[in-house]
Amino acid sequence: TPPPPSPHPLGKLASPSPPIPAPTMQRLQQICGHLTPAPDAKDVKPAAAQRMPMALREIRHKLHLPLYKMHMMRDGLIREMENGLNGVKSSVMMLPSFVMRRSVEGKSGEYYALDLGGTNFRVLKLLLKDSQVVSAQQSKYKIPMEHVVGGNADGLFGFIAKSVKKFIKDTSVSNPPLGFTFSFPMTKKSLNSGILVRWTKSFTTEGVVGEDVCALLAKQFQKEGVNMGVTAVLNDTVGTLVTEYFKDDRAMLGVIIGTGFNVAYWEKVGNIPKYMKANPSANPEHTMCINMECGNFDSPDMNVLKNVYNKYDIEVDNNSPNKRLGLTEKLVSGLYMGEIARLALKDLRDSGLFQGLNGSLDKKKGFPAWHLSDCVEEDDVNLTKVAKVLKKNYGITSTLEERQAVRKVCEWVVLRSARVAATIIGTVVLKAGYEWDCTVAIDGSVFEKTPNYPALMQAAFRDFFGDQPYNIRLVLTKDGSGQGAAFSAALMS
Repeated sequence: TPPPPSPHPLGKLASPSPPIPAPTMQRLQQICGHLTPAPDAKDVKPAAAQRMPMALREIRHKLHLPLYKMHMMRDGLIREMENGLNGVKSSVMMLPSFVMRRSVEGKSGEYYALDLGGTNFRVLKLLLKDSQVVSAQQSKYKIPMEHVVGGNADGLFGFIAKSVKKFIKDTSVSNPPLGFTFSFPMTKKSLNSGILVRWTKSFTTEGVVGEDVCALLAKQFQKEGVNMGVTAVLNDTVGTLVTEYFKDDRAMLGVIIGTGFNVAYWEKVGNIPKYMKANPSANPEHTMCINMECGNFDSPDMNVLKNVYNKYDIEVDNNSPNKRLGLTEKLVSGLYMGEIARLALKDLRDSGLFQGLNGSLDKKKGFPAWHLSDCVEEDDVNLTKVAKVLKKNYGITSTLEERQAVRKVCEWVVLRSARVAATIIGTVVLKAGYEWDCTVAIDGSVFEKTPNYPALMQAAFRDFFGDQPYNIRLVLTKDGSGQGAAFSAALMS
């Protein structure tokens, strides 16, 4: 006796289907009438010319930031902003700058600034009349490496004090307002105090981490006979906002989009519970500049960014010195855009779609950001500029198809950077309620020098806000780290 038939693995679905209603069948026939039959196998040509679009589509998919992911980032960032303002665990620090939003009218006199953000140190003097810059002087000093690597606090801040003394020469300076841009991670308990959290940018100077950098500077000023004291210590993002605010009182956000990515914005003091708790007599109606440190958003947990990161981003992060930190910055910053493009182009090459770029694509940082920027400039139909980049820097005589692929990859990397930046900025604007009329002051090489970057951000805002009315102006604001420090001293003096 033959065995009984085994049950169909799909169970009830194996039973005969009921007849399809006539209207449904008619609609299916209409749809199928528009379909193109698949080609016979003999007609399919596995040439690079046909495989190129498929490989590019895969890369495009990896680098695409659709609206629903922008909204996921928006919702996650709002939660983290609230946590940071309340003083609970958050990936964005939401640091009070103690720089208040005040009237800038009638600011006149001499204001000084110090700018320490790398191995070059600057001293500036601004002469203001009715809040307008009448004249500006500055000098730049190269910090000796013995004070940067392995030196001590007295040596580093002693050099700064000597440089300031040289700058003012024999002029009679009696404790003028002084802003100090200190572009390293710091916490603040007052306007003129900043405690270094950790060194970055290759600095290893001993005796500074955990100390108040303003107090260390004051000690050396006294030793050198410099009659100055820090009025306000800040970072370059805060300085960018204050610089534009002196020109336009609708300036609500300051942004850096360069080798780093950060946002500062005006927040009502009553919306900063951790500040109100530490300063119970503060007026909740006043407005303070908050330094977000938003490049670290969703680090290291990746609750949201796990939906944004692709294999290129993961490799860039794994090869970075600050793995699982600054994860949002790594999607935006010029420090990483070229590397992301390199890895995507390497995928194309490894698929057999490129004859050149062999050695360079295997080297870390083998496709720098300025090459990426050159490849997205306005070009002719033959992409002559892309051809020159490939020939001059990589020795490649490229086909038009290869140049088109290089350009597309570079465009997609830039587009995603702009959409991530616009998402973060748009979220802050929404959270603070500034969407009706807001100037965003932006400094940094990516925003300034990458072709069409501001237009790409504005296009992203149109997606982000949808039908909701908004009015956001993006303005290039230069030298927030220098003049911004002097303006901040003027604002708070």
